[in-house]
Amino acid sequence: MRSLLRSRLLLPLALVGALGCGEDEPQDPPMVTVEIPVAARVGSEPFACGRTYTNVGTTGTTYEPMDFRVYVHAVRLVTRGGEEVPVTLTEDGTWQHSGVVLLDFANKDGLCTQGTAGMNASIKGTVPQGDYTGLRFTLGVPEDMNHADPMTLGNPMEDPNLHWSWQGGFLFTRIEGRAQGQLEHVMHLGSTACAPPPAGQTQGTAGCANNNRPEFQLDGFDVTKNKVVMDLGTLFAGSNLDVNTPNTSAGCMSFPDDVDCAPLFERLGLAFGAQAANPAAQAFIRAE
Repeated sequence: MRSLLRSRLLLPLALVGALGCGEDEPQDPPMVTVEIPVAARVGSEPFACGRTYTNVGTTGTTYEPMDFRVYVHAVRLVTRGGEEVPVTLTEDGTWQHSGVVLLDFANKDGLCTQGTAGMNASIKGTVPQGDYTGLRFTLGVPEDMNHADPMTLGNPMEDPNLHWSWQGGFLFTRIEGRAQGQLEHVMHLGSTACAPPPAGQTQGTAGCANNNRPEFQLDGFDVTKNKVVMDLGTLFAGSNLDVNTPNTSAGCMSFPDDVDCAPLFERLGLAFGAQAANPAAQAFIRAE
């Protein structure tokens, strides 16, 4: 990674020196390629379909993965001076499109029967050469795409299993597994309490009361050395995965009246009911 970045940095500088330029002409910094690795974990162990994890949640239950997919957008690096610089995501026709990337840690092993056998564990793009000391991004699909027809958006937005409806929009996370006390525990994050379409429209929404797009800020992130870690162990640390509140969805489907969502939203830094948003409390994502 470091060698790739360095080679991309050195070549444009050499060309500038060889061709010469006006002394007073401002020069745009050359673009460099970045690839940000993202690792999925369950506590200290790597996430993998087909495995069984122990000591998960408040009851220390067992957990067998069934799915783990997450949408991310608005990826920015942060300069030493605090300026945010957008990462232009590389269009690849599969995982990245229109500034959105699908991180997919589930293949077809074990209980993971949804999605595809392919996986994606990195964010790829370009940025101007610079001195970057932080990473920021938003989890989910942007509002201007969230309620569009997913079949017209192109991959990675075309999988119907990652979409609720015109009004509800996309599942920002599809995290599913089997715990000792529940055959299925899900964590489906998405916008809720969405109004009907505006007057004169038959699709979409006039707006959602709960957008549920957490923002993540990883200070000190070195794009040449660090990785992003998404940890189900810390996400589930305050939840009892063995018991589901009666008359609610298994796990959490982001419904505002499902109390099983409260500890999960807290670990995402999101507001839930009377619980105020607190980004500093998020524990799902960290840098290593």
